[in-house]
Amino acid sequence: MKQTKTILSLFAIILLGMSLSSCKQKVAETLENTVTIEVPQNPYLVAIEHFLIDSFGKNYTPGAVCIPAYSVINIEEPGDPSDSTEIITATDIKVWGDWWVFNYNIVGDTLKCISGGSHPGMFLLGKDGEAYKVIAFDQVEDGSRNLPSAKRIFGDLYDEFHAINSNQDYRDSVRLAMVAQYVQEHHLPVTMLQDFGWPAVTLPLNQ
Repeated sequence: MKQTKTILSLFAIILLGMSLSSCKQKVAETLENTVTIEVPQNPYLVAIEHFLIDSFGKNYTPGAVCIPAYSVINIEEPGDPSDSTEIITATDIKVWGDWWVFNYNIVGDTLKCISGGSHPGMFLLGKDGEAYKVIAFDQVEDGSRNLPSAKRIFGDLYDEFHAINSNQDYRDSVRLAMVAQYVQEHHLPVTMLQDFGWPAVTLPLNQ
């Protein structure tokens, strides 16, 4: 298994009351605490992000931008390369994670969340030229099938998945970090994020 992680530091953000179909989180800043989180970075995630945006983001109320937020639980390759420069040619790469997607409108200096939802599960990826593509996605089901489908999909990884998925503070820290990264990479003229019905908070942007 090979994973490269970028460590990001940000002010702890508490967002409460997340809904699958809309953003109804309470947003409040914690000024005295700084949280260090690990946001996984891997070329496989480029394909996954495109899939999240194209297959799920478009099914919610559309906005000006769609920004995924996720925690990778595990990446499984059919064989570790002998060194970091070897090209992986396998077609059955598996990536388990807690995947979310959110749509935002840009209003002044603020990203206003208008829709979004959760799609935990396992992606099957294959080589597509020099890039990767999603071959299949096994998603955790809703309702009475939620727990048994999650245990089937994550298997021995279930406890780790549950620990992340049930940790609101951690999930929200990941979300804020990824939104800030997206804003900076795309040079968006915003500094704040706001969920419906709650005050805007400052994004943890690098100055």
